[in-house]
Amino acid sequence: MKKTTSSIRWLAPIALVLVFSFGWVGSAQAFEFIENEDLPAGEVVDDDLFIFGDNVVVDGTVNGDLFAFGQNVVINGTVNGSLVTGGQFTEVNGEVVGSVYNGSNAMTIGADAVVGRNLYFGGFSLNVEDGAKIGRDMAVGGYQVILNGEIGRDLYAGAGALEINGVIGGDVNAEVGGPDESMGSMPFFPFMPPGTPATVSPGLRISDSAEIGGKVAYTSPVDQSNSIDISPGGGIVHSTPVPVEGGPSTQVDMDPQVSNAVNVGRWFLQRARELVTLLALGALVLWLLPDLFNKVVDKAASEPLPSSGWGLVTVIAGYVGAVILAGLVLALGIFFGVLTLGGLGSTIFGVGFSSLGLAMAVFVLMVTYGSKLVIAFWGGKWTLEKLFPQYAESKAWPLVLGVLIYVLLRAIPVLGWIIGVIVTLIGMGAMWLVFQDWRKPAPVAEAA
Repeated sequence: MKKTTSSIRWLAPIALVLVFSFGWVGSAQAFEFIENEDLPAGEVVDDDLFIFGDNVVVDGTVNGDLFAFGQNVVINGTVNGSLVTGGQFTEVNGEVVGSVYNGSNAMTIGADAVVGRNLYFGGFSLNVEDGAKIGRDMAVGGYQVILNGEIGRDLYAGAGALEINGVIGGDVNAEVGGPDESMGSMPFFPFMPPGTPATVSPGLRISDSAEIGGKVAYTSPVDQSNSIDISPGGGIVHSTPVPVEGGPSTQVDMDPQVSNAVNVGRWFLQRARELVTLLALGALVLWLLPDLFNKVVDKAASEPLPSSGWGLVTVIAGYVGAVILAGLVLALGIFFGVLTLGGLGSTIFGVGFSSLGLAMAVFVLMVTYGSKLVIAFWGGKWTLEKLFPQYAESKAWPLVLGVLIYVLLRAIPVLGWIIGVIVTLIGMGAMWLVFQDWRKPAPVAEAA
């Protein structure tokens, strides 16, 4: 019996990969990039669209999937596919026929918004206004969630504060903070940009105007039934987190079905955030550095073993070198500080550590994301060449498919970690080999 269960757990992500591969790629038409920050009303894009900028406004129609990223993203038009978006602040006021995947500081689903399928959100604050409609499920993770609109099926939430005033057709499965918990223990972002919604008090609150067709199953340190002003059709189930011996993790003492549902919501939220991040960075790289990126991908494909070896050397040298350089800056700062009574020492500290911090930030970005994008693009292109060769030379579909496959495989226990290490080493090594090729002097033409 255990062997069967284990097999299912390993095969489930692979099955998801196949479903998404055939489902997404089969419906693809093309992929357009808009460098401007808006799609005006009346304009129609008959392909999948990627748009980014500081302030992104979509008033037109996209007959495909929309990928929108910026500091502020506002969707007022119609998306006849799914919406993948991220930024500091996101607002959806139009119609999205498919699902919405969002990772941002704060998101608002406006009163006139319609989401045909599911909403996945990870961030600080989510506000679903009265009149907004979500056709199926909503899975959210963040500090505060305020629901005044309508959800067709179930709500999965992990939040410090959860307020429900709207309609939920199915069940509520939530993990919420206690009303007396301090803000320091809540999972919120410590540095809030201007314009962040006001923080609401932690805890669960369900008003008498709410309608819930199923049950309310919530995990919280304390019973909060006095803040639930309705009697849901499926009743109310409260569970208390139980500490696990030998570690800080918690085990939920509740109905196994409820626990599984919450875990599924968390899993999808984590995968959605990782997917959005990699797609956003990958699209920027394809736009800004397409030739260099393709050279690195080709190097990884043609020399995977040498790349993995050089990748190991590069990663070790990068972190060890940072420690050595930090010690050198510290020593020089102290030395010249003593000689010049502090004047030159403070300058060396400022310039040295600022430069080192910037270099390390770029290095960590390449290790964490850049290496993954290289191998994901390579894997996506290889898969398309085998299954749908007409899309293999597309600028974006190898990235979309490859990132999707990588995110799902990375979620497999143990094997996912191994895949992550291998991908990082090959990707970093390919970058180093391309850099070495660039440093080689150009061949000198022989005189006639």
